[in-house]
Order: sequence, then C-alpha cells, then structure tokens
Amino acid sequence: MIPESKLIKSEIVVRDMSLPDEVKLTKKSLLRWVALSLGLISPNESRQILLDVLDALVYFHAKKESPTTTELLERLKKTSKEKFHEKTLYYHLLKMKEAGLVSRSKGKYSLGDGEWKPLPELFRELYIHRADKAFRNIEQALDKLQDSYTL
Repeated sequence: MIPESKLIKSEIVVRDMSLPDEVKLTKKSLLRWVALSLGLISPNESRQILLDVLDALVYFHAKKESPTTTELLERLKKTSKEKFHEKTLYYHLLKMKEAGLVSRSKGKYSLGDGEWKPLPELFRELYIHRADKAFRNIEQALDKLQDSYTL
C-alpha cells in the first residue's frame, strides 16, 4: 500500500464564498473572510492567533515594510487581545512560510516572495502558482490513467 500521507507536499484550499456588505464594514471581518476563503482557517474556527499574525503582516505590507520578528511581536502586543509568545509567532510564521505565503530574508518577513505587490495580485499569483505546480503531477497521472483504458 502506498503511504499516501507522505506523498502530500501541501494543500490548497480556496473557498468560493459570498461577500456580503456587512463583511466589508470592518477590517476584522474582512480579515477573517479572507483567511476563511483562502483556507487559512476552517469554518467556525475560534483561534484568533493566526488572524492576528495575518493582520500584522498585512499591516506591514500596506506600509511596504518587511518586519523583523521583534517588530511583529511589538505590533501584536499593541493590537491582539491574545497573549503572544515568541514561539507562537515563530510557529505561525513557519507554517505560513511552508505554505508559500510568507518569505524571510535577512531576518525580515514579507508576504509572498518579498517583492511588493498589491494584495490581490500577490495572493492570486501565490495560489495559481501552487495550483499549477500541483497540476503538473495531476496531468501526468491523468494521462497515464487515460492511456491505461485504451490499451
């Protein structure tokens, strides 16, 4: 039997969600909607910490700055209701880095690959790149499967 879980390199979740006007009223609700639509959190998830980290990263991105972990922690202490430990921040940054959402260069973090782009463009490129990469192997498997039916 193939160890299927070991074959998985990453997952991409993109949810097609309605965007009602009430969601557009606050940064907090928009941030949660974006995180949910991009599969960063699950429906009805109550964990706030990932949203706080994402909020801090978007804050610095909007200012065209790449923060250090110290600067991220300072921002989180100002804005989060949660108690933030450095290990928690590193954990979420690592998970976002593994997913290709965050990059690190010279001790500074950036959304995407470090090149500043508007958020819609940045996330579209990230997710399309990840999907294209996955489809390279999917296409090979589908071709092989199709051929197996015609032999």
